[in-house]
Amino acid sequence: MLSLKSGIAIALLANVTSSQQEQRSLRQLKDKDKNENNYVRVAPNPSPRSPQTAYPTYYEYGAPEPLLVDHLYTYGAPSITMNTHQSNPGNTCIPGIRTYTEDMTSKTVSCSWYQFWCTDASGLRSTNVDFASQINVGDGYMHPKIDTLILRDVDGELEYEYRRCKDSSTQQTFQWWPGSDAPSDMLPGSSIHNLDQHYEPRLMNVKSSVAGPMLDYASAARCSYDTSSVEDCLSTYKRSNINSIPGVAALGYEVLAQMNHESSSMTADVDGVVVLKNDKQSYRQCIITFRGSDSLSDLLEFVGSSNSPTSYCGRNGIHSGVKNELWGITHDSQYAAVIKPALETCHEVNCIGHSLGGSLCNLFTMCANQGKENLENMKYRDEAMWDDYYSLIWNKMRDDYW
Repeated sequence: MLSLKSGIAIALLANVTSSQQEQRSLRQLKDKDKNENNYVRVAPNPSPRSPQTAYPTYYEYGAPEPLLVDHLYTYGAPSITMNTHQSNPGNTCIPGIRTYTEDMTSKTVSCSWYQFWCTDASGLRSTNVDFASQINVGDGYMHPKIDTLILRDVDGELEYEYRRCKDSSTQQTFQWWPGSDAPSDMLPGSSIHNLDQHYEPRLMNVKSSVAGPMLDYASAARCSYDTSSVEDCLSTYKRSNINSIPGVAALGYEVLAQMNHESSSMTADVDGVVVLKNDKQSYRQCIITFRGSDSLSDLLEFVGSSNSPTSYCGRNGIHSGVKNELWGITHDSQYAAVIKPALETCHEVNCIGHSLGGSLCNLFTMCANQGKENLENMKYRDEAMWDDYYSLIWNKMRDDYW
């Protein structure tokens, strides 16, 4: 399979000049859903970054009950729901962005008669997608109803495609992207799943008016992999020693609470949860992030349970591996004693995660934003549903109270 080694890919991206990019025409979307909010852009060369003090407000959605999770941001997250997709109450879009990486080429491949391993190819086509973002799609699991950003490397040049979620649509095609038939590589050096090697460098080339806080928020997702030294990791970002990205610490975030949950799987597996706070005058903005896949047991959990959907928080068709991970976290005594009290001090909560951490954020957001009234109207109600819900939710801080 054609794929760029991570080191070569970054070197190629750094060598693309602005004049070359300006000469390239914008790629047109092939589907019929064309409007000003869906587009492909050739990304400009990266420029020195400084932390932003605020980001524009993209959404103003209403709901019968306050939404506990205000925004959802995921990087290379596997899909987790089948049958009915994940959305906010009233089938509205979830505020936030889902992103995944993809490599493409337009180079022609002509095979000689003796090259039995070779396949003729021409035209623009995908050569590699983030395997985690497609791993469950073939089994019928779709991604959430949310804006989607595809970070592409096309023959060494960066492009991005942005798909705007629409409340009026029941289901949108890009919720099944990347397709299960797209080529992907899990091998180290060929995979494009890593945050620091692939997501951060590509996000640096997307203007903040499109990507919002995703570049700085990536630091929170990455530092969640080592909950024993989150503060040190965030401080390293602040000193601009990692991809020259200031990260969330430069925006004023600091650790408010954290926990480590040891799962009951046969191999060692520790699920970390971190809550960060950013106090601005009388308003506290918080981030909750879940650690991504960091062990063989996590990967086996995905592969082994992908065909066995279950129910969670009043919904059927939930990926059982992700459900088991989140259920274990929210039923750990540390969650009730440490995480919930921290969240109750927040006026705004944004969930951020990479890989399995993104899937946990998806399910966490789905359950947190269900609302009691919505659950009471579920066709199939049981005690497990209420246990799932009440073990996870917290009392939201009012805007007029500090």
